[in-house]
Amino acid sequence: MRAFSQSVVALTLFLTTVLMIGPSQAWLFSRLFGRNTTWDLCDKCKCPTILQEAREHGISCRDVNLTQLDDGVLIERNYSKVDFSKNSISRITEDTFDVSHTLRSVDLSANALVSLGSSVFKSLPSLDSLSLENNQISTLDEETFDGIGNLTSLDLSYNKISDLPPGVFKALPKLQHLSLAFNPLTNMNGSVLWSSRNLVTLDLSGIGFKTLHKDFFSSNMTKLEKLILAHNAIEVVPSKALFNLRNSLTYLDLSANPIKTLGAYTFFSLVYVKTLILRQMLQLTSIEAYSFGDLVSLERCEIAYAPRILNLDAKAFHTTKDGVDSVLLLEDFTFSFSVLHTLPKGLLKWDHLRQVRLEYNQWCCDCNMKWVKNSSLIDLVGDRMICSSPDFLRGFRLSKVSPKDLTCELSPVSSHKPPISPPFRSFGFLVGLMVLGFVTSLATVALLVYWRQGWLCRRPQNPYSRVRAGRTTITVTDDMEWDNGDLETDSKA
Repeated sequence: MRAFSQSVVALTLFLTTVLMIGPSQAWLFSRLFGRNTTWDLCDKCKCPTILQEAREHGISCRDVNLTQLDDGVLIERNYSKVDFSKNSISRITEDTFDVSHTLRSVDLSANALVSLGSSVFKSLPSLDSLSLENNQISTLDEETFDGIGNLTSLDLSYNKISDLPPGVFKALPKLQHLSLAFNPLTNMNGSVLWSSRNLVTLDLSGIGFKTLHKDFFSSNMTKLEKLILAHNAIEVVPSKALFNLRNSLTYLDLSANPIKTLGAYTFFSLVYVKTLILRQMLQLTSIEAYSFGDLVSLERCEIAYAPRILNLDAKAFHTTKDGVDSVLLLEDFTFSFSVLHTLPKGLLKWDHLRQVRLEYNQWCCDCNMKWVKNSSLIDLVGDRMICSSPDFLRGFRLSKVSPKDLTCELSPVSSHKPPISPPFRSFGFLVGLMVLGFVTSLATVALLVYWRQGWLCRRPQNPYSRVRAGRTTITVTDDMEWDNGDLETDSKA
Protein backbone atom coordinates (compact mmCIF):
# COMPACT_ATOMS: atom_id res chain seq x y z
CA MET A 1 0.00 0.00 0.00
CA ARG A 2 2.84 2.28 0.88
CA ALA A 3 4.57 1.50 -2.38
CA PHE A 4 1.39 2.31 -4.27
CA SER A 5 1.11 5.68 -2.49
CA GLN A 6 4.72 6.51 -3.37
CA SER A 7 4.02 5.66 -7.02
CA VAL A 8 0.99 7.95 -7.07
CA VAL A 9 3.00 10.79 -5.52
CA ALA A 10 5.81 10.31 -8.04
CA LEU A 11 3.37 10.30 -10.96
CA THR A 12 1.68 13.44 -9.62
CA LEU A 13 5.00 15.21 -9.35
CA PHE A 14 5.91 14.18 -12.89
CA LEU A 15 2.61 15.40 -14.34
CA THR A 16 2.90 18.66 -12.39
CA THR A 17 6.37 19.19 -13.79
CA VAL A 18 5.15 18.53 -17.34
CA LEU A 19 2.26 20.94 -16.94
CA MET A 20 4.46 23.67 -15.47
CA ILE A 21 7.26 23.35 -17.99
CA GLY A 22 7.73 26.33 -20.32
CA PRO A 23 8.23 26.30 -24.06
CA SER A 24 11.94 26.98 -23.68
CA GLN A 25 12.39 23.57 -21.99
CA ALA A 26 10.26 21.66 -24.49
CA TRP A 27 13.31 20.75 -26.53
CA LEU A 28 14.51 18.45 -23.68
CA PHE A 29 11.45 16.20 -23.87
CA SER A 30 11.54 16.28 -27.64
CA ARG A 31 15.10 15.00 -27.62
CA LEU A 32 14.11 12.24 -25.18
CA PHE A 33 11.49 11.04 -27.68
CA GLY A 34 13.83 11.30 -30.66
CA ARG A 35 12.39 14.43 -32.34
CA ASN A 36 14.34 17.17 -34.12
CA THR A 37 14.24 20.55 -32.44
CA THR A 38 15.76 23.99 -32.75
CA TRP A 39 18.51 22.64 -30.56
CA ASP A 40 19.38 20.17 -33.32
CA LEU A 41 19.09 22.87 -36.01
CA CYS A 42 21.30 25.20 -34.06
CA ASP A 43 24.13 22.70 -34.29
CA LYS A 44 24.45 23.77 -37.95
CA CYS A 45 22.36 26.93 -38.15
CA LYS A 46 22.67 30.40 -36.71
CA CYS A 47 20.25 30.89 -33.84
CA PRO A 48 20.45 34.32 -32.19
CA THR A 49 20.16 34.16 -28.43
CA ILE A 50 19.24 37.81 -27.89
CA LEU A 51 15.47 38.06 -27.94
CA GLN A 52 15.28 41.11 -30.23
CA GLU A 53 17.63 39.57 -32.81
CA ALA A 54 15.79 36.26 -32.62
CA ARG A 55 12.47 37.90 -33.44
CA GLU A 56 13.94 40.13 -36.15
CA HIS A 57 16.23 37.69 -37.96
CA GLY A 58 15.04 34.26 -36.89
CA ILE A 59 16.98 31.06 -37.52
CA SER A 60 19.34 31.02 -40.51
CA CYS A 61 20.05 27.60 -42.01
CA ARG A 62 21.07 29.14 -45.32
CA ASP A 63 23.65 27.15 -47.30
CA VAL A 64 24.65 24.74 -44.53
CA ASN A 65 24.45 21.58 -46.65
CA LEU A 66 21.17 20.25 -45.26
CA THR A 67 19.92 17.28 -47.26
CA GLN A 68 16.75 16.51 -45.32
CA LEU A 69 14.48 17.63 -42.53
CA ASP A 70 13.38 14.85 -40.22
CA ASP A 71 9.81 14.75 -38.97
CA GLY A 72 8.83 16.84 -35.98
CA VAL A 73 11.07 19.91 -36.38
CA LEU A 74 10.16 22.20 -33.50
CA ILE A 75 10.75 25.94 -33.79
CA GLU A 76 10.84 27.73 -30.45
CA ARG A 77 8.42 30.56 -29.97
CA ASN A 78 11.22 33.14 -29.82
CA TYR A 79 11.77 32.69 -33.55
CA SER A 80 9.27 33.91 -36.12
CA LYS A 81 11.43 33.19 -39.19
CA VAL A 82 13.46 30.27 -40.48
CA ASP A 83 15.62 30.28 -43.62
CA PHE A 84 16.40 26.91 -45.24
CA SER A 85 17.47 28.36 -48.60
CA LYS A 86 20.40 27.12 -50.72
CA ASN A 87 20.44 23.57 -49.40
CA SER A 88 19.59 20.18 -50.91
CA ILE A 89 16.32 19.42 -49.17
CA SER A 90 14.31 17.19 -51.49
CA ARG A 91 11.27 16.33 -49.41
CA ILE A 92 8.90 17.76 -46.85
CA THR A 93 5.71 16.19 -45.52
CA GLU A 94 2.82 17.19 -43.28
CA ASP A 95 4.84 15.81 -40.35
CA THR A 96 8.05 17.77 -41.07
CA PHE A 97 7.21 20.68 -38.79
CA ASP A 98 5.85 20.45 -35.29
CA VAL A 99 2.92 22.73 -34.55
CA SER A 100 4.01 26.36 -34.28
CA HIS A 101 1.71 29.31 -33.75
CA THR A 102 4.54 31.86 -33.87
CA LEU A 103 6.40 30.97 -37.07
CA ARG A 104 5.47 33.52 -39.72
CA SER A 105 8.06 33.09 -42.47
CA VAL A 106 9.64 30.02 -44.09
CA ASP A 107 12.17 30.20 -46.92
CA LEU A 108 12.78 26.94 -48.81
CA SER A 109 14.10 28.50 -51.99
CA ALA A 110 17.01 27.03 -53.98
CA ASN A 111 16.54 23.47 -52.76
CA ALA A 112 15.74 20.21 -54.53
CA LEU A 113 12.00 19.90 -53.84
CA VAL A 114 10.22 17.96 -56.58
CA SER A 115 6.60 17.87 -55.41
CA LEU A 116 4.38 19.08 -52.60
CA GLY A 117 1.66 16.86 -51.22
CA SER A 118 -1.51 17.70 -49.33
CA SER A 119 -1.44 19.94 -46.26
CA VAL A 120 2.35 19.93 -45.92
CA PHE A 121 2.30 23.22 -44.02
CA LYS A 122 -0.83 22.66 -41.92
CA SER A 123 1.16 22.70 -38.66
CA LEU A 124 2.12 26.36 -39.30
CA PRO A 125 -1.24 28.15 -39.13
CA SER A 126 0.33 31.59 -38.53
CA LEU A 127 2.52 31.40 -41.62
CA ASP A 128 2.50 34.72 -43.47
CA SER A 129 5.27 34.33 -46.07
CA LEU A 130 6.37 31.19 -47.94
CA SER A 131 9.16 31.09 -50.53
CA LEU A 132 9.52 28.00 -52.73
CA GLU A 133 11.32 29.59 -55.68
CA ASN A 134 14.11 27.93 -57.63
CA ASN A 135 13.26 24.29 -56.89
CA GLN A 136 12.32 21.39 -59.15
CA ILE A 137 8.62 21.37 -58.26
CA SER A 138 6.53 20.01 -61.12
CA THR A 139 3.23 19.19 -59.41
CA LEU A 140 1.06 20.75 -56.74
CA ASP A 141 -1.82 19.10 -54.96
CA GLU A 142 -5.16 20.91 -54.82
CA GLU A 143 -4.84 20.78 -51.02
CA THR A 144 -1.14 21.64 -50.78
CA PHE A 145 -1.78 24.97 -49.04
CA ASP A 146 -4.58 23.81 -46.74
CA GLY A 147 -4.15 24.96 -43.15
CA ILE A 148 -2.23 28.19 -43.86
CA GLY A 149 -5.13 30.50 -44.53
CA ASN A 150 -3.22 33.49 -43.13
CA LEU A 151 -0.60 33.37 -45.88
CA THR A 152 -0.19 36.70 -47.69
CA SER A 153 2.95 36.08 -49.77
CA LEU A 154 3.74 33.03 -51.93
CA ASP A 155 6.69 32.65 -54.32
CA LEU A 156 6.62 29.68 -56.71
CA SER A 157 8.87 31.17 -59.38
CA TYR A 158 11.58 29.28 -61.29
CA ASN A 159 10.09 25.81 -60.91
CA LYS A 160 8.80 23.27 -63.45
CA ILE A 161 5.08 23.61 -62.83
CA SER A 162 3.19 23.03 -66.07
CA ASP A 163 -0.34 22.83 -64.68
CA LEU A 164 -2.17 24.30 -61.71
CA PRO A 165 -5.10 22.44 -60.11
CA PRO A 166 -8.29 24.55 -60.36
CA GLY A 167 -8.65 25.09 -56.61
CA VAL A 168 -5.01 25.25 -55.59
CA PHE A 169 -5.30 28.79 -54.18
CA LYS A 170 -8.78 28.54 -52.64
CA ALA A 171 -7.29 27.85 -49.22
CA LEU A 172 -5.44 31.21 -49.33
CA PRO A 173 -8.14 33.88 -49.03
CA LYS A 174 -5.67 36.49 -47.71
CA LEU A 175 -3.06 36.01 -50.42
CA GLN A 176 -1.75 39.40 -51.60
CA HIS A 177 1.55 38.67 -53.37
CA LEU A 178 1.90 35.77 -55.80
CA SER A 179 4.76 34.92 -58.16
CA LEU A 180 4.45 32.18 -60.77
CA ALA A 181 7.28 33.55 -62.90
CA PHE A 182 9.28 31.30 -65.19
CA ASN A 183 7.15 28.20 -64.94
CA PRO A 184 6.03 26.49 -68.20
CA LEU A 185 2.37 27.46 -67.69
CA THR A 186 1.72 28.37 -71.34
CA ASN A 187 -1.86 27.07 -71.26
CA MET A 188 -2.69 28.45 -67.83
CA ASN A 189 -6.36 29.20 -67.31
CA GLY A 190 -6.91 32.52 -65.59
CA SER A 191 -9.82 31.11 -63.59
CA VAL A 192 -7.31 29.53 -61.20
CA LEU A 193 -6.71 33.06 -59.90
CA TRP A 194 -10.31 34.13 -59.55
CA SER A 195 -10.53 32.99 -55.92
CA SER A 196 -7.58 35.27 -55.01
CA ARG A 197 -9.60 38.45 -54.72
CA ASN A 198 -7.12 40.13 -52.40
CA LEU A 199 -4.16 39.91 -54.76
CA VAL A 200 -2.13 43.12 -54.87
CA THR A 201 0.94 41.91 -56.79
CA LEU A 202 0.99 39.23 -59.51
CA ASP A 203 4.13 38.15 -61.38
CA LEU A 204 3.51 36.12 -64.56
CA SER A 205 6.90 36.67 -66.18
CA GLY A 206 8.38 34.02 -68.46
CA ILE A 207 5.25 31.88 -68.60
CA GLY A 208 5.22 31.72 -72.41
CA PHE A 209 1.94 33.57 -73.02
CA LYS A 210 1.28 34.65 -76.60
CA THR A 211 -1.87 36.46 -75.59
CA LEU A 212 -4.33 36.65 -72.71
CA HIS A 213 -8.03 35.82 -72.99
CA LYS A 214 -10.31 38.75 -72.32
CA ASP A 215 -11.63 36.99 -69.19
CA PHE A 216 -8.21 35.96 -67.88
CA PHE A 217 -8.60 38.38 -64.98
CA SER A 218 -11.80 38.42 -62.99
CA SER A 219 -13.64 41.69 -62.52
CA ASN A 220 -13.65 40.79 -58.79
CA MET A 221 -9.87 41.23 -58.61
CA THR A 222 -10.37 44.83 -57.56
CA LYS A 223 -7.21 45.11 -55.47
CA LEU A 224 -4.61 44.04 -58.03
CA GLU A 225 -2.22 46.98 -58.37
CA LYS A 226 1.01 45.52 -59.76
CA LEU A 227 1.09 43.19 -62.78
CA ILE A 228 4.29 41.85 -64.38
CA LEU A 229 3.98 40.18 -67.81
CA ALA A 230 7.63 40.46 -68.85
CA HIS A 231 9.54 37.87 -70.91
CA ASN A 232 6.53 36.36 -72.63
CA ALA A 233 5.66 36.05 -76.35
CA ILE A 234 2.94 38.73 -76.39
CA GLU A 235 2.91 40.58 -79.73
CA VAL A 236 0.00 42.92 -79.03
CA VAL A 237 -0.80 44.61 -75.73
CA PRO A 238 -3.71 42.54 -74.27
CA SER A 239 -6.01 45.53 -73.81
CA LYS A 240 -9.19 43.48 -73.43
CA ALA A 241 -7.76 41.33 -70.65
CA LEU A 242 -6.35 44.36 -68.86
CA PHE A 243 -9.69 46.13 -69.08
CA ASN A 244 -10.97 44.15 -66.07
CA LEU A 245 -8.17 45.69 -63.99
CA ARG A 246 -8.84 49.26 -65.06
CA ASN A 247 -10.02 50.37 -61.60
CA SER A 248 -7.01 49.07 -59.62
CA LEU A 249 -3.91 48.62 -61.77
CA THR A 250 -1.16 51.16 -61.04
CA TYR A 251 1.98 49.30 -62.21
CA LEU A 252 2.40 47.42 -65.51
CA ASP A 253 5.53 45.71 -66.81
CA LEU A 254 5.51 44.42 -70.41
CA SER A 255 9.25 44.18 -70.87
CA ALA A 256 10.91 41.71 -73.26
CA ASN A 257 7.80 40.97 -75.33
CA PRO A 258 7.92 40.98 -79.19
CA ILE A 259 5.59 43.98 -79.50
CA LYS A 260 6.31 45.79 -82.79
CA THR A 261 3.99 48.79 -82.65
CA LEU A 262 2.25 50.82 -79.99
CA GLY A 263 -0.76 52.33 -81.70
CA ALA A 264 -3.09 55.10 -80.59
CA TYR A 265 -4.71 54.47 -77.19
CA THR A 266 -3.10 51.04 -76.85
CA PHE A 267 -3.59 51.05 -73.07
CA PHE A 268 -7.34 51.44 -73.22
CA SER A 269 -9.00 52.73 -70.01
CA LEU A 270 -5.99 52.12 -67.75
CA VAL A 271 -6.50 55.52 -66.20
CA TYR A 272 -4.86 54.69 -62.84
CA VAL A 273 -1.55 53.28 -64.12
CA LYS A 274 1.30 55.36 -62.72
CA THR A 275 4.27 53.22 -63.78
CA LEU A 276 4.87 51.61 -67.18
CA ILE A 277 7.99 49.51 -67.82
CA LEU A 278 9.04 48.58 -71.37
CA ARG A 279 12.59 47.23 -71.19
CA GLN A 280 14.27 44.98 -73.78
CA MET A 281 11.79 45.83 -76.51
CA LEU A 282 13.88 44.24 -79.24
CA GLN A 283 11.10 44.21 -81.88
CA LEU A 284 9.58 47.62 -81.19
CA THR A 285 9.81 49.86 -84.28
CA SER A 286 7.11 52.50 -83.87
CA ILE A 287 5.41 54.48 -81.11
CA GLU A 288 2.56 56.34 -82.72
CA ALA A 289 0.64 59.45 -81.74
CA TYR A 290 -1.52 59.09 -78.60
CA SER A 291 -0.06 55.63 -77.85
CA PHE A 292 -0.16 56.42 -74.13
CA GLY A 293 -3.21 58.65 -74.40
CA ASP A 294 -5.32 56.73 -71.87
CA LEU A 295 -2.60 56.67 -69.19
CA VAL A 296 -3.69 59.99 -67.76
CA SER A 297 -2.17 59.22 -64.33
CA LEU A 298 1.20 58.13 -65.72
CA GLU A 299 4.12 59.39 -63.67
CA ARG A 300 6.96 57.08 -64.64
CA CYS A 301 7.69 55.57 -68.05
CA GLU A 302 10.79 53.52 -68.81
CA ILE A 303 11.61 52.49 -72.39
CA ALA A 304 15.02 50.89 -72.77
CA TYR A 305 16.93 48.59 -75.12
CA ALA A 306 14.88 49.28 -78.26
CA PRO A 307 17.45 48.78 -81.04
CA ARG A 308 14.91 48.93 -83.89
CA ILE A 309 12.87 51.98 -82.97
CA LEU A 310 12.36 54.11 -86.09
CA ASN A 311 9.45 56.32 -85.13
CA LEU A 312 8.68 58.16 -81.91
CA ASP A 313 5.78 60.45 -82.66
CA ALA A 314 5.89 63.89 -81.05
CA LYS A 315 2.37 63.27 -79.70
CA ALA A 316 2.97 59.80 -78.29
CA PHE A 317 2.38 61.11 -74.75
CA HIS A 318 -0.52 63.38 -75.68
CA THR A 319 -4.18 62.86 -74.91
CA THR A 320 -7.39 64.53 -75.98
CA LYS A 321 -10.38 65.47 -73.88
CA ASP A 322 -13.38 67.31 -75.26
CA GLY A 323 -11.38 67.98 -78.40
CA VAL A 324 -8.55 69.64 -76.49
CA ASP A 325 -5.03 68.24 -76.90
CA SER A 326 -2.88 68.04 -73.76
CA VAL A 327 0.40 66.45 -72.68
CA LEU A 328 0.75 63.82 -69.95
CA LEU A 329 2.55 65.15 -66.87
CA LEU A 330 5.30 62.61 -66.29
CA GLU A 331 7.82 62.99 -63.47
CA ASP A 332 10.29 60.23 -64.42
CA PHE A 333 11.13 59.44 -68.05
CA THR A 334 13.66 56.99 -69.50
CA PHE A 335 14.40 56.38 -73.16
CA SER A 336 17.84 54.82 -73.48
CA PHE A 337 19.86 52.18 -75.35
CA SER A 338 18.08 52.73 -78.67
CA VAL A 339 18.76 54.13 -82.13
CA LEU A 340 16.74 57.27 -81.47
CA HIS A 341 18.51 60.16 -83.21
CA THR A 342 16.36 63.16 -82.32
CA LEU A 343 14.05 64.19 -79.48
CA PRO A 344 10.73 65.84 -80.35
CA LYS A 345 10.33 69.08 -78.45
CA GLY A 346 6.61 68.62 -77.80
CA LEU A 347 6.88 65.03 -76.60
CA LEU A 348 6.53 65.90 -72.90
CA LYS A 349 6.29 68.77 -70.46
CA TRP A 350 10.03 68.80 -69.90
CA ASP A 351 9.96 71.39 -67.14
CA HIS A 352 7.62 69.14 -65.13
CA LEU A 353 10.06 66.22 -65.06
CA ARG A 354 12.12 65.45 -61.99
CA GLN A 355 14.31 62.72 -63.47
CA VAL A 356 15.30 61.96 -67.08
CA ARG A 357 17.59 59.29 -68.54
CA LEU A 358 18.35 59.66 -72.26
CA GLU A 359 21.81 58.12 -72.49
CA TYR A 360 23.11 55.61 -75.05
CA ASN A 361 21.06 56.76 -78.03
CA GLN A 362 22.36 57.76 -81.45
CA TRP A 363 21.77 61.49 -81.11
CA CYS A 364 22.17 63.58 -84.22
CA CYS A 365 23.37 66.94 -82.89
CA ASP A 366 21.91 69.24 -85.50
CA CYS A 367 19.44 72.14 -85.49
CA ASN A 368 16.63 69.82 -84.30
CA MET A 369 18.43 69.41 -80.97
CA LYS A 370 19.13 73.09 -80.41
CA TRP A 371 16.01 73.43 -78.26
CA VAL A 372 17.51 70.98 -75.75
CA LYS A 373 20.42 73.34 -75.15
CA ASN A 374 18.00 76.19 -74.48
CA SER A 375 15.69 74.30 -72.09
CA SER A 376 15.78 73.05 -68.52
CA LEU A 377 16.16 69.52 -69.87
CA ILE A 378 19.90 69.98 -70.35
CA ASP A 379 20.27 70.43 -66.60
CA LEU A 380 18.50 67.13 -65.93
CA VAL A 381 20.42 65.01 -68.45
CA GLY A 382 23.77 66.64 -67.68
CA ASP A 383 26.64 65.10 -69.64
CA ARG A 384 24.85 61.87 -70.48
CA MET A 385 23.65 62.87 -73.96
CA ILE A 386 26.50 62.17 -76.39
CA CYS A 387 26.47 63.01 -80.11
CA SER A 388 26.75 60.24 -82.68
CA SER A 389 26.60 62.53 -85.70
CA PRO A 390 27.61 64.62 -87.59
CA ASP A 391 31.16 63.36 -87.88
CA PHE A 392 32.86 66.45 -86.49
CA LEU A 393 30.73 66.22 -83.30
CA ARG A 394 30.86 62.47 -82.81
CA GLY A 395 31.66 61.65 -79.18
CA PHE A 396 31.00 65.18 -77.92
CA ARG A 397 28.64 65.73 -75.01
CA LEU A 398 25.65 67.76 -76.07
CA SER A 399 25.97 69.97 -73.01
CA LYS A 400 29.45 71.00 -74.16
CA VAL A 401 28.61 71.64 -77.82
CA SER A 402 28.36 75.25 -78.89
CA PRO A 403 24.87 76.25 -80.12
CA LYS A 404 26.39 77.63 -83.34
CA ASP A 405 27.53 74.09 -84.23
CA LEU A 406 23.97 72.76 -84.00
CA THR A 407 23.03 73.49 -87.58
CA CYS A 408 21.30 71.68 -90.40
CA GLU A 409 23.23 73.46 -93.19
CA LEU A 410 24.74 71.01 -95.68
CA SER A 411 28.12 72.01 -97.07
CA PRO A 412 31.29 70.06 -97.86
CA VAL A 413 33.32 72.45 -95.72
CA SER A 414 31.30 72.16 -92.54
CA SER A 415 30.54 68.47 -93.03
CA HIS A 416 27.30 68.84 -91.12
CA LYS A 417 25.57 66.18 -93.15
CA PRO A 418 24.97 63.10 -91.01
CA PRO A 419 27.27 60.29 -92.13
CA ILE A 420 25.94 57.41 -94.14
CA SER A 421 24.85 54.72 -91.78
CA PRO A 422 26.88 51.49 -91.67
CA PRO A 423 24.12 49.38 -93.30
CA PHE A 424 24.21 51.53 -96.46
CA ARG A 425 27.98 51.46 -96.57
CA SER A 426 27.94 47.70 -96.34
CA PHE A 427 25.31 47.50 -99.08
CA GLY A 428 27.38 49.68 -101.43
CA PHE A 429 30.48 47.61 -100.81
CA LEU A 430 28.55 44.42 -101.55
CA VAL A 431 27.15 45.79 -104.82
CA GLY A 432 30.61 46.91 -105.90
CA LEU A 433 32.03 43.50 -105.11
CA MET A 434 29.29 41.80 -107.15
CA VAL A 435 29.91 44.08 -110.16
CA LEU A 436 33.66 43.44 -110.00
CA GLY A 437 33.05 39.69 -109.90
CA PHE A 438 30.69 39.88 -112.87
CA VAL A 439 33.17 41.89 -114.98
CA THR A 440 36.00 39.50 -114.08
CA SER A 441 33.86 36.52 -115.12
CA LEU A 442 33.02 38.12 -118.49
CA ALA A 443 36.67 38.90 -119.12
CA THR A 444 37.69 35.33 -118.33
CA VAL A 445 35.07 33.85 -120.69
CA ALA A 446 36.09 36.25 -123.49
CA LEU A 447 39.73 35.31 -123.09
CA LEU A 448 38.96 31.59 -123.25
CA VAL A 449 36.86 32.01 -126.40
CA TYR A 450 39.57 34.15 -128.00
CA TRP A 451 42.19 31.50 -127.30
CA ARG A 452 40.05 28.55 -128.39
CA GLN A 453 39.36 30.17 -131.76
CA GLY A 454 43.04 30.64 -132.33
CA TRP A 455 42.89 34.40 -132.15
CA LEU A 456 45.56 34.57 -129.54
CA CYS A 457 48.38 32.74 -131.47
CA ARG A 458 47.19 32.69 -135.08
CA ARG A 459 48.72 30.06 -137.35
CA PRO A 460 49.13 30.54 -141.15
CA GLN A 461 46.40 28.96 -143.21
CA ASN A 462 47.21 25.48 -144.58
CA PRO A 463 50.81 25.43 -143.39
CA TYR A 464 51.12 21.72 -143.91
CA SER A 465 49.51 19.55 -146.58
CA ARG A 466 50.06 16.14 -145.12
CA VAL A 467 51.14 14.67 -141.83
CA ARG A 468 51.83 10.95 -141.51
CA ALA A 469 52.76 9.16 -138.34
CA GLY A 470 54.83 6.01 -138.44
CA ARG A 471 55.84 3.62 -135.71
CA THR A 472 58.92 5.62 -134.81
CA THR A 473 58.76 8.71 -137.05
CA ILE A 474 56.42 11.50 -138.11
CA THR A 475 56.62 12.61 -141.77
CA VAL A 476 55.43 16.08 -142.71
CA THR A 477 55.06 16.92 -146.40
CA ASP A 478 54.98 20.56 -147.29
CA ASP A 479 53.38 21.32 -150.65
CA MET A 480 53.69 25.07 -150.36
CA GLU A 481 55.22 26.77 -153.35
CA TRP A 482 58.49 28.41 -152.75
CA ASP A 483 59.98 31.21 -154.79
CA ASN A 484 63.43 29.91 -155.60
CA GLY A 485 64.18 32.44 -158.30
CA ASP A 486 66.87 34.08 -156.34
CA LEU A 487 68.38 30.77 -155.39
CA GLU A 488 68.53 29.62 -159.03
CA THR A 489 70.04 32.94 -160.09
CA ASP A 490 72.68 32.62 -157.49
CA SER A 491 73.52 29.08 -158.54
CA LYS A 492 73.87 30.10 -162.18
CA ALA A 493 76.15 32.79 -161.17
